[in-house]
Amino acid sequence: MKQFDNVRAHKPEGIEDRRAYIVGGGIAGLASAVFLIDDCYVPGGNVTIYDQLPVLGGSMDGVKVGEGQYRCRGERELEPYMECLWYLCNKVPSLYTPGRTITEETVDVNKSDRIDSKARVIVNQGQIWDGISRFKMSPKLSKKMAQMIAMPEEQMNGMTIEEFFGEEFEEFKSNPTWECFHTMLAFKDYHSMIEMKRYMVRFIQFQPRMERLDGILHTKYNEFDSIIDPILHWLSERGVRFVSDATVTDLEMDDACTLVTRIVGVAGGQDFAQDVRPQDMVISTLGSMTQNSTFGDNTHPVQTNRGEQKGFFSVWEKLASRDEKFGHPEKFTTDIDKTKWMSAFVTVKGCKEFCATVRERYGYPKDSSTGAISVMDSSWDISVAFYDKYFANQADDEDCFWFDGLWGERPGDYIKKPMCECTGDEVLQEFLYHFGMLDWYDRLAGHVYVSLSMMPYITSQFMPRSSHGDRPRVIPEGSQNYAFIGQYVELDGDVVFTVETSVRTAMIAAYGLTGIDRKVLPLYQGQYDIR
Repeated sequence: MKQFDNVRAHKPEGIEDRRAYIVGGGIAGLASAVFLIDDCYVPGGNVTIYDQLPVLGGSMDGVKVGEGQYRCRGERELEPYMECLWYLCNKVPSLYTPGRTITEETVDVNKSDRIDSKARVIVNQGQIWDGISRFKMSPKLSKKMAQMIAMPEEQMNGMTIEEFFGEEFEEFKSNPTWECFHTMLAFKDYHSMIEMKRYMVRFIQFQPRMERLDGILHTKYNEFDSIIDPILHWLSERGVRFVSDATVTDLEMDDACTLVTRIVGVAGGQDFAQDVRPQDMVISTLGSMTQNSTFGDNTHPVQTNRGEQKGFFSVWEKLASRDEKFGHPEKFTTDIDKTKWMSAFVTVKGCKEFCATVRERYGYPKDSSTGAISVMDSSWDISVAFYDKYFANQADDEDCFWFDGLWGERPGDYIKKPMCECTGDEVLQEFLYHFGMLDWYDRLAGHVYVSLSMMPYITSQFMPRSSHGDRPRVIPEGSQNYAFIGQYVELDGDVVFTVETSVRTAMIAAYGLTGIDRKVLPLYQGQYDIR
């Protein structure tokens, strides 16, 4: 898009009389509200956001839960070509850097603390893997990779990654391309080949120096503090109404499924029903990757929530039963054992020398962000990131790091049981074992808080599917007043499991429902950039 095209559109006629009801207060829902207000002229007081949790922000969480105790379920990887995200963040002032927007603050931070991986993959209890830069492939595997790029998605319908690569998959799994790819993005061998192909094409610009994480960005603090909280302040100042602790249980529609007529649910323990006029707008998530998350700590293992109540996934199932255009949620939400994994967020208080020792060992500057470090020979498939000051309210004597176990259902290499059966102390021992630092365990006693998180649906969006029909469009065919946002809608050529996906769907929804004469920012397509 040229700057000549990137100008404010004229106000749509009658926009002041249109109300917007947004279901889901994650980044997609919040972005929808910002675009409706700032780009589409909807008065802030006409916008209502419903969310199931007491604090909005969805999967982009990060919170202090006690003295020297923090919780954060996920690690988000951002990059410069997330055009919709940075457009959104350039509208909203930072809460921590006066006179700078979120985007400008993020640019500043990455100039002073650029991620440059010095130990992308380790083996043998903390040794840097010497094969990390050997990207050479056999002729057969090279041919498979070329075939992947050329093959139409329709020929990959329902196909897993392992099925596509066949006998070449064992070679691929030992190649740095797969090691870097799957540990950063949480891909497993039974995930969708369509999604893997999209990722390989969408982020082809990072293939050179991918072992250094060159081009991966981070915000000043965690993404809740740096992105979500400033957006919440911005929306509050414009009169947006937030309804937290609200579980929407249905979107009632006319018989033709062209209009949402009522939003029904439970808020604060009381049933509610919000009538929706034909001229109003309903923008709704289809589900959350972190739905039904459960937590453990140093002395308590985490439990897995396998309950039938699945938040808005349950509403999506109702919608799909009414009309084929709403897709097939069962493709994504019915096999928890294939869509779950665990993470651990560790706070170290009063023992700064531990994280300093890790940074010194691998050549990272003092108080820098390391980016992902993956443990190649971990049966749990551990990856970790160490942070500089990660919370705005973090004390000077506190350090934080996060790690996950993509195959946590396997017995550990030191703690001989699955990650999900371990206490936080046991998970920490397994982690220290793989870094050759078990001697630190007693030294850390009394200084460490381990927050465990089990997420039953965290990779549900990666499950095998068809290229068309299993996920609805942002604005389904025939829709007159509703749109869907988030990770479970179909975006031509784009990927899921990114913040950009959520924000792009929000832009499409806001512009499409208001009829604003403004183009959605184009998807960056590095595969066509010969530079």
